[in-house]
Amino acid sequence: MNENEPIILTRAGFEQLQRELADLETRGREEAAENLFEAADDTDVAEEETFRDAMNQKSMLEARILQLKQILAMAQVVDEDPDPNSASPGDRVVVWDHQEKAEVIFDLLGGAEIAMGRRHGVSIDSPVGKALLGKRIGDTIEVQTPDGVARYTIRRLEQIPG
Repeated sequence: MNENEPIILTRAGFEQLQRELADLETRGREEAAENLFEAADDTDVAEEETFRDAMNQKSMLEARILQLKQILAMAQVVDEDPDPNSASPGDRVVVWDHQEKAEVIFDLLGGAEIAMGRRHGVSIDSPVGKALLGKRIGDTIEVQTPDGVARYTIRRLEQIPG
């Protein structure tokens, strides 16, 4: 994550991260504190590992909270499509795959949102994502992929369902 580069998120992705942060800061921290208290209460040498595990879990929780705060602070939220006639971040692009002879759906998303596991997502920084950006219905693109050159024709541009 480049410190100076905005992180592009859809409104739904931004809100999902906000919910996760709120949950970790409340329920997550409460659970971590309970686990630490229970582990610290045990004096058995065998339980030292339990305490270390509880400390590690607390550290990972705090690292995720910090990461979410950084992402949200640097987020550029895509609320409206700047040009509904061309593919842009936050669009669902339905293409015809000439090799597979089938429709394929790509949700154009930023890398942070892809990491969250959005289905059909393709990073706007990936070769396919870069090739789709700015293209219009009827445009055909060719992209080098690990499996060779892929050829797609844009059939529809839609909003990504919330």
